[in-house]
Order: sequence, then structure tokens, then C-alpha cells
Amino acid sequence: MHVVIAVADVGSGVQLEEALNGAGFEAKWDAAQVDGPQGAPRCEVVLLDADALGERLASVADAWRDLGSVPGVVAVGSSPAAREHAPSARVTLLSPAAKVATLAQAVREAAKLRLATGMRWSVMRAAMKLPPADNEPAAWPATVLHARNVDLDVARAALRWHVQHYATPTAVLDRLREERVLTVPELETLAHVDGTQTVQRLVKRGPLDPLQSARLLWAMASMGAIALTAEVHDVGTPGRRALDEIRRHLRARVARLEKSTYYDVLEITPLAEYAEIEAGYQLVGSRFSPQALGRYDLAELVTHVQPTWEIVEKARGVLVDHAQRGRYTDWLRKNLAQLKTTWAIDVDDSKAAAGAFARGQRALGDGDAHKAMGELARACRHHPDHPDYEANLAWARFRVQVASGKDAREAALAERSLVEAVILGRRPWPRALVALALLCAAAGDADSARWHLAIALSIDPNVPAAAQLAHRLGLRR
Repeated sequence: MHVVIAVADVGSGVQLEEALNGAGFEAKWDAAQVDGPQGAPRCEVVLLDADALGERLASVADAWRDLGSVPGVVAVGSSPAAREHAPSARVTLLSPAAKVATLAQAVREAAKLRLATGMRWSVMRAAMKLPPADNEPAAWPATVLHARNVDLDVARAALRWHVQHYATPTAVLDRLREERVLTVPELETLAHVDGTQTVQRLVKRGPLDPLQSARLLWAMASMGAIALTAEVHDVGTPGRRALDEIRRHLRARVARLEKSTYYDVLEITPLAEYAEIEAGYQLVGSRFSPQALGRYDLAELVTHVQPTWEIVEKARGVLVDHAQRGRYTDWLRKNLAQLKTTWAIDVDDSKAAAGAFARGQRALGDGDAHKAMGELARACRHHPDHPDYEANLAWARFRVQVASGKDAREAALAERSLVEAVILGRRPWPRALVALALLCAAAGDADSARWHLAIALSIDPNVPAAAQLAHRLGLRR
């Protein structure tokens, strides 16, 4: 077995060469290959210098895999950068001080699975010992036939890097259906591939057994019929858009709750009585409860669901109990300086903000955008980062800017981005969503306007201005 040692340091290179040759390999140290394959080096395995490559490790590893011989790749290194980038490079990372037996085993394993580290047409054909051919309909029947019986270790090894990735169909899959290359069970299995489910879930769904499903997904990814991505591939369907949005909300929610207060958890002020506490709890639950999130395949984010909800339950339990709430208030007075809070604000500030917001809303209804902007800005000064206050201030500010001659689309896009940041990671706020829908419509994005408006109306069918906007946008209720 030929091994190229693409290591920069002469001492390490010579030492690795001697160790591997002593273990029965044909190894050669070649410092000229450190930054990627030069020429057409003959090898079944290449050892990369992960410490020298750092963040370039993945791109250099892929450059080696793109060679016609498709060598296996092993990395050697011990730096933090090497450990950080080895997973994305899909390589085994060995310590420079690894024993010869460990090194030899890693090389053998890389050689065995060298055709499983990437999913590409040429690699797939090589894995099945088929001659090179273009990825065209004429070659598909034989390729798919052989894929049904490919060594399972190859398919599993290739997919293990993508277990938590979403599978999205491409135009190639449509062509495969048209060419009638796939069996009925295969078509039924692939019917679940819609960009909202991970490889891990799809393998188990059926009707094919998990082993055949793994082979099928490996073949489809290698042929370019499905795209495997860590994030939602695109938001071209309502399902993918909903999944992408809830993943962003959940990530932001986790960040917002760090060092927060129970008032921030439920998004209520210290003025809240029982009814408002329960309403906040229900609204948070409509987006972040395990039942609500259970509709989605959240991949790696699923670990946040239960801990995040336990905090919500704890917050509700404390704030509805007068004795516990009193003790919590005493604790807050002592520790508030060390916490992050939007909602645990002074009672007088809360009242002043609510009054200014009501006046701002009335001014908007009367068509006086300048007065509305002043009142809503006052509400935001008393209660910064409140979704309703900030979103409606953005809408009023947009109207003032347009009245002064600013380009409407440019102004709408700028204000829209501010509102989207404010509402991210929060429970649904209907009035904020209506303001956001107005900005989306003003920016020419009617689809997004309808999307946000539908959410607002599902929470509060009577939210001001929503019915008129829904009619204008043709939203069916």
C-alpha cells in the first residue's frame, strides 16, 4: 500500500516514513505535497499535517479525494485548530506521538473506506468497481442496480458524517423518477425526502429496511439527486421555511435565556398578575413547548428542547405563587446587576412605556406618523427591546422616512432587519408580527408578509390592522 506523508517538518516526516515502512507500507515523505496534491502522486492513503493546515484542512483533504485514485486521508496534529477542523474535514486525527500500531491501523482503515469519505458520482462508481462514465441517464440503471448491493460499510461510513444533516431533493431526483430507474419501495422511501428530515430519521422511516435505505440515500447523494446539508437547504416550501425559522428561534432562545430572569422567560413585566402570567406561559408554549417542537426534526438542536422548557415551567411555578414570587423578588434585588434582562424593569417604567405605546398606536391609526414615532420612541426608552414597541416604532419610522423622500424599499428592508432581530427567540407577539408584515409588504416581499401575518392571526384574530392587511394581500383565513 502506497502512503504519501504530506508533513511540513522534516523530523516528523522522516520519523513517520520510517515507522510506516517498518509496518509494511510503501511510505514516502514529501513536503511538497503539504498544501495539496502536486502532480499525480501515486498513493492509496495520504497523511496530512493538520497543525500546519489549520482551517485549510478540509479543503486540502477534499483536493486529495478529488484525485482519480481517491486516496484515503488521515491527519496528524495536536493543536486546537487541528482538533477543531478535523470533523469538518472528515478525517481521523492522530497525535504526532501515536504508537506505530495505532498509526498503521488508521492507515489501513482509511484505505479500506477511502471510497466512503465523500459522496460523488466518480467515487460511487469506483466503490462499485464500475468503469468511469458520465452522470447521465444512460448510466443510471446499472449504477443504481449495483448500489443496491454495495458493501454496507461503504454506505454507512459515508453517511456517518451526515447523520444529522437534512436531505433535500434536487432536479436529478425528478429525472430519475421520469426515467423509471427506481423501484416502488425506493420511490416511497424517497417521497419522505423533502428537506425537513435528517438522514438519521429517513433511514428508519421505511418502507425499505434501514440497511437498504442507507444504501439508497448514499446512492442518491452520490448521484446529486439529494443534497445533504447541516442547515435547511432552502426555504422554498412552507415546511422548510417553518423548520428553518424554528431552528433559528430555538438557538436565539437559548442565548436569550442565559443569565436571564423568570420575567424574561415568560416575557412579562413585574406588573403581571395571574392571567397575564398564564397568557405568557401559553404563548411561549405555542412555540417552544416539547409538544410544539415535536412536530419538527430539529437534528442536533433537539437537546435544547427539554432543558429550555423546564426553565419555562419553573418560571411559571414561581411567579404564580405569591410566597415564592416574593422570595424571588428579594433575590432579584440583590442579583439583578449580574443578570441580563429586558423584562424585570421598574414598575413605573413599565407603566410609562405602556401608556406611550397606546398613544403611539392611536397616532398611527390617525395617520400621524411623526407623533406616533415620538410616542413609540418614548415607549422604547422606558422599556427597550420590547417586541411590540420596537416593531411598531420601526413601522412609524419607516413611514416618516418615506414621507421625507427616502426610497421606500431601502427603508423597509433596513427596518425589517431590525424587527426580525428583536422578535428572534421570543414567543409570538401578534402586533409586532403585523408591523413586520407591513414592512415586508413595503419591501415587495408579499410571501413573507403573508407568512408573518398568518402567525399573528393564529394567535389573535382581532389584532389591529391585521384584517385589512390580510385582505389586501389575499391571505385566506
